[in-house]
Amino acid sequence: MNINKDNIEILKNDNDNFIQNELIPFLKIPSYTLNKEGINDAKDFIKSYIMDFCEDISQFEGQINPFIFAKVKGKIDTPLLIYMMYDTQPINEYNRWISPPFNANIRNLPSLENIGECIIARGAYNSKTPLLAFLNVVRILKSMDMLPISLYLIFDGEEEMGSPTFSKILEENKNLFKSCIDAYYPSIKQDLSGKAVLKLGYKGLLSLTIKTISNNQEVHSSYSNIVPKPSLDLLEVIQGIYSNNHFQITPLSKVYDLSDQEIVLINSLANKENINDILNKAGINQITADNPYNLFKNYLFDPTFNLSTFKSGYLKEGIKNSVPNLASCNIDIRFAHQLSSKAIFDVIKNKISELSKNIRSKVDIKINNGYESSRIDSKSRLVKSLIKTFEILNIKTEIWPISAAAAPLSKIQKELGINYITAGLGIGGNAHCANEFVQVKSIINTRLSYYYFLETYSNFISKNN
Repeated sequence: MNINKDNIEILKNDNDNFIQNELIPFLKIPSYTLNKEGINDAKDFIKSYIMDFCEDISQFEGQINPFIFAKVKGKIDTPLLIYMMYDTQPINEYNRWISPPFNANIRNLPSLENIGECIIARGAYNSKTPLLAFLNVVRILKSMDMLPISLYLIFDGEEEMGSPTFSKILEENKNLFKSCIDAYYPSIKQDLSGKAVLKLGYKGLLSLTIKTISNNQEVHSSYSNIVPKPSLDLLEVIQGIYSNNHFQITPLSKVYDLSDQEIVLINSLANKENINDILNKAGINQITADNPYNLFKNYLFDPTFNLSTFKSGYLKEGIKNSVPNLASCNIDIRFAHQLSSKAIFDVIKNKISELSKNIRSKVDIKINNGYESSRIDSKSRLVKSLIKTFEILNIKTEIWPISAAAAPLSKIQKELGINYITAGLGIGGNAHCANEFVQVKSIINTRLSYYYFLETYSNFISKNN
C-alpha cells in the first residue's frame, strides 16, 4: 500500500486551516432543503471548491434542488462512486440551541462536556462536515497527482426529502454510473467512546400522508352527533394500521427472522456501555425495552411506526368548540424486512379502503417516498478496506448488522448492481435535533480516514486486477 508520510503531515498541518477557512464557512450556509437561497449558496460553494480538480462537472435540475455530478481522474481508471448530500434538515426549537444553528460556533456541549470543544451547527454531523472533509482530501491528493483511484462524485440536494431526483437519474440515466465498481458515502461514524461503528445495512423507508375530509364547513361542536368527524375518523384509520405498539397489517406484523450472524452481532452489542452511548448521544431519557438484548433487537430489526405530524381543528391559542372538516397526518415506517416499500403501501391502502366503509369522512392516502432495506457482505472489499483503515489509525471497529436509520442505498444496489456503504471516523451527533455537533479534535481523523480508505481500497482493487 502506497502510504505517503508527507501526505499525512500535510493533512495534519493543514487541519486548523481547513476547519477555520473552509469547513466553518460551509457550515454557516443555511442549506436546509426548502431554503432556496441557502441551497443555491451551498451548491455554488461546492462547484467552486471542486472546479480545479474535477475533469467534468454536470448539474441536473431537480424536483426541488439541483443535483451535481462530477468526475475526478485517478491512477486507477475504474471509478468508485461517492455519494454526498448538501441539504440539511430545517431548524425548530431555536431556544434549545446553545449557539445559533448557522453560526457554526465552537462550544462545549453541557450534556457532553467530556468530549471537549465542538462545532455547533446544522449539518455539522449530517452531513456537511464529511462532505467537505472528503473533498479536501481529494483536492490535496489531486494537487500532487497522487489520487489513487478515479471517482464519480454525486451531490444530492434532496436527501432529506427522499432523494427523488437521484432516484429518477438512477432509473433513467444509469449509464452515467455503469463503470462504477462500488459506492461509498463518506460519513462520521465513531461513537462517544471512540470506536468506529461499521453498519452492514440500512432499514427501508415508507413515508405517507393520510387525510380525512368532510364536505361541511367547520360547524359548531353541538352538531357533532350528526356530521362526519374527520379528526376522530383519522384516529380510527391510524389504529387500524397500528395499535397497542404493533402493526395490524401483514407482512409487518410478522416477526423479523434473525439470521445466526445477526443474533451473534446483537449479543456482542448488547452491553451497558453501548446502550449509554446511544442514549446520551441521542438525548434519550426514557426507553421501553426490558433488557439489553431486546433493546438492540427492537432498535435495529423491529419495524417502526412514527406519527410525525397530526393536524386538525383550531390550532391557535384559546378554545374554539367546532367540528374540524379536515385532519391529516404524516407517517414514516422503517423496516428491516426484505420487502418492497410499494408492496407495504399497497397493503396499507387496501386496509384503509376496508376501514373507510365504517367511517363517514372521505379518506385520501398519498405515498411521499419509499425504498427498500439494504445489506452489504462483511467480506466485501468495502468492509475490509474500512476495517484496515481504522486499524492503521489504531481505532477499534464495532460491526453492527444494520442501522436503525433508513437510507436509499438499496436504490444504488438495485439499479447499478454494486455494493454501497457509509462509514468514516469522527465524533458527532444530534442529527435532525438541536445542537447538532462535530467534535473539533476528531476532524483530523475524519480527513485521515478518507485518505487511508482511498489507499486501502485502491490496493484491494489493484491486487484483484
